[in-house]
Amino acid sequence: MESAQTQLNLYGLNFPNKETELTKLEKKVLNLLPVGKENAISSEDIINTLGIKKRTLTDTIRNLRLKSRDVGSTTNEGYWVFKNPNEYLEFMSKYSKEQNRRKQVEDAMRLTPMAQKITVEMNSTANQKNKKKE
Repeated sequence: MESAQTQLNLYGLNFPNKETELTKLEKKVLNLLPVGKENAISSEDIINTLGIKKRTLTDTIRNLRLKSRDVGSTTNEGYWVFKNPNEYLEFMSKYSKEQNRRKQVEDAMRLTPMAQKITVEMNSTANQKNKKKE
């Protein structure tokens, strides 16, 4: 039996079929998302409609994005499916800036007194193990 095509290959770019690899919950969430940022649905509305927890919604949205679905979001507007390239580019620009800000905090946290203490302790433990081997 031949398998069904699950991707579209256009000029060397692969685009997944909308039904590919989605769980039942992912399908339900995706079906609730309106097209266009101006029509965004709040996380509270999705949570109440589906009877799920906020963390479950957050994880489901993340999984949809990891499965290459066009899901946009903002803290205040909620979630939606991109209606045009401009919405996508705007989202990606803001998302990228947020990731860069998080990376800056992560890098700074690696230099805190607690991080230094942990590094010293780990180095001390490693040195003790090396001495025992000798």
